[in-house]
Amino acid sequence: MKKRGFTGSILYWRKGMLLALGVSALLLPARSPGEESPSEVALSPVNSIVNGIISYTRWPQLNGLPRLCIFSSATSASQLAREQNRPVFTPVIVANTDQALRENCDAVYFGHESVQQQIALREQYHGKPQLYIAEQNPDCSAGSVFCLNITDKKISFSVNLDSLSRSGVRVSPDVLMLARARKNNDE
Repeated sequence: MKKRGFTGSILYWRKGMLLALGVSALLLPARSPGEESPSEVALSPVNSIVNGIISYTRWPQLNGLPRLCIFSSATSASQLAREQNRPVFTPVIVANTDQALRENCDAVYFGHESVQQQIALREQYHGKPQLYIAEQNPDCSAGSVFCLNITDKKISFSVNLDSLSRSGVRVSPDVLMLARARKNNDE
């Protein structure tokens, strides 16, 4: 029996995956043009950004998908809670900070909560590794790690490196560079 090296194993695996993908494509039901399946409906821009941020974030000792508590005051709450084709997080809608604490979230998405409320919640989690994202924190100088800047024409985000260093999570430098590039394009 011939031994395969690591590279040979990967190539063998890729060929198997391509074959499985081809067979599954043949089994898909035919649809008329213009008919969209739920998985083909595009994510909202906010979902895309939040999915990207969370997918490039690592929590120490997290098993499974991170739980994202979404404050019901958030403009994008219903969009973020909608089921996704390839989920990156488990959404949980919360009405207040007490409920967010009970849900034991790994990440929190703030809506109209003030910077002081964001900081207070972070302190109540007592050092648990958490990611904080806010819709209504334009200067991003305190509170959340990521702050979405939502206007009629575009959505961008900024990063609070001080909050990130206190969060206990690790975020890929690629996301941080993307935030920096977007900020430079806005100026």
